Amino acid sequence: MQPTKAYGTGSAKEPLGTIEIQRREVGPNDVQIDIHYCGICHSDIHQARGEWGQSTFPMVPGHEIAGIVTKTGSAVTRFKNGDRAGVGCMVDSCRECRDCRAGLQQFCNQVVWTYNCVEKDGK
Repeated sequence: MQPTKAYGTGSAKEPLGTIEIQRREVGPNDVQIDIHYCGICHSDIHQARGEWGQSTFPMVPGHEIAGIVTKTGSAVTRFKNGDRAGVGCMVDSCRECRDCRAGLQQFCNQVVWTYNCVEKDGK
């Protein structure tokens, strides 16, 4: 795991600020992005304040991400280092359920959100 400086919070009672988090190693299907821009909207603030009841800390809110690819997993073919990349509010889904097959991944019951969510591998 690699320590990374981030803008987030350690608890619902702390203000947002610079924190250090541990990032997992890049897996075979992962793309690591050096984030240059990230939008933080009202839903991010609700999560960071623990107002929706299921917040996990430390938390780095924000789900409109744009940056530059710095590392790709061994199975990644669409991106290479130096490419521009953007991420919406989810980073994974099962791709097999009825909703995923219909192009409605946001309704997948196995969706992995950009933040405040655990990856399918538990990391």
